[in-house]
Amino acid sequence: MKRYVSAILVTFLFSLLISGCAHHSIVVLTPDPNGHVGKAEVITDGGKQLLDKPYGMTTISGRSSAPSPVTVASPEYIAATFSDVLAIEPVPAEKFILYFNSNTVDLVPESKAVFASMVASIKRRGAIAVSISGHSDATGSAELNDKISYKRAHIISEMLVQQGVSSDIMTVTSHGKGNQLIPTADGVSEPRNRRVEVIVR
Repeated sequence: MKRYVSAILVTFLFSLLISGCAHHSIVVLTPDPNGHVGKAEVITDGGKQLLDKPYGMTTISGRSSAPSPVTVASPEYIAATFSDVLAIEPVPAEKFILYFNSNTVDLVPESKAVFASMVASIKRRGAIAVSISGHSDATGSAELNDKISYKRAHIISEMLVQQGVSSDIMTVTSHGKGNQLIPTADGVSEPRNRRVEVIVR
């Protein structure tokens, strides 16, 4: 199979269907959780087909036979044919960003609602891992930014514990003014960089 860099953006649904003594392999190209679609070239001794459109599908009936012409699999077909695969597919991770007032560990009002949604997500999906990373803007000294970014991440972990989330599934890190969401020069106050990012798995 020829590899494309964009193939990392795709999820493959692959199934072997048996009919009598004939083996048929079905390859369906599906978007990733963010809607991106990569490419896949399906090659046999008999020929090849390029899948590069959402839900493009080809069938292989044997190594010496060329893959069938590309068609588009309907949602109903995917649900019926790959129900077993879909049933065990892990739920994609969810990302939440919480913003803070300048030089504080106080959430801005809008982020209080985001926090509530995050707690609901953790409980609904029975999360097994919650990654919490704190950040600051580029004002103040490096030492101050390191401290406040850690405090922001730590306060979110404490708030989650108060909501019944086990600390055993949490990982807390901080980055100071590193890994800015909005790149700025030193000394610039950027509200979107004063944040905690939480990834729920």
